[in-house]
Amino acid sequence: MLQADAYNSGKELILELNDVPSINLNESEIRQLILNLVRNALEETAEKGKVYIKTYQAEEGIVLAIKDHGKGIPQSVQDTLGTPFITTKENGTGLGLPISLGIVRRHQAKFEFLTGEDGTTFFITFPLQ
Repeated sequence: MLQADAYNSGKELILELNDVPSINLNESEIRQLILNLVRNALEETAEKGKVYIKTYQAEEGIVLAIKDHGKGIPQSVQDTLGTPFITTKENGTGLGLPISLGIVRRHQAKFEFLTGEDGTTFFITFPLQ
């Protein structure tokens, strides 16, 4: 579904899924988390741009990283990131990221991001169990 979204919007979705240990996750919630974050990334990425989904093991756990090549998140928006019903999108509901953050919390994971003029990367780190 996400590959089709990327293709239909003239963008490329690149998967870099490394071997990681199995951990106990709620599959439907993780699917929703990925869907929300990747759709946001695709919306922020210019045509012919790339969005990356990467998994890898770090010292603190299993990392899911989603990187776009958008314009970055302005500081004024960073301060309210994840607040329900606050959106910068013309037709957005402001619920995608709050729902995603709830999923992160329920999995006792850590949510971080790096942003700049060349794009944003969201990092979700799931603890090893």
